[in-house]
Amino acid sequence: MKGTLQKRIDGRNLAKHLGDQVILLGTIKRKGANGKNIELLTTDGVQVNVTLNEALDVNAEGYIEIHGTAQSSSTVLCSYYILFPSYMTATFSEKQYNEYLVLANILGPKTLIQIEDCLEG
Repeated sequence: MKGTLQKRIDGRNLAKHLGDQVILLGTIKRKGANGKNIELLTTDGVQVNVTLNEALDVNAEGYIEIHGTAQSSSTVLCSYYILFPSYMTATFSEKQYNEYLVLANILGPKTLIQIEDCLEG
């Protein structure tokens, strides 16, 4: 989604970004019968209801990154998602990730984009 600025946020800040493109990370707590609705527990412990654009595999579990539009303080309409295999998240620290989110939101997206450009070049 190059060109559309998405903001990586935690569950607590979802209400501040209604209508915005956001990225949420969390774990799958429940899946709806149709596979298109999940209950996400964000890294800061907030429950968010997510409507997916395509059905999630029945065996899907673990960490999932949701890219979509904040609809309310507890719902997101997903454009696409990334499901991380357990071997990639075995040593993942939610505490460190949440600290990163605080820092990233203080610095702002322009600063982070400049940092990423420096790392790529």
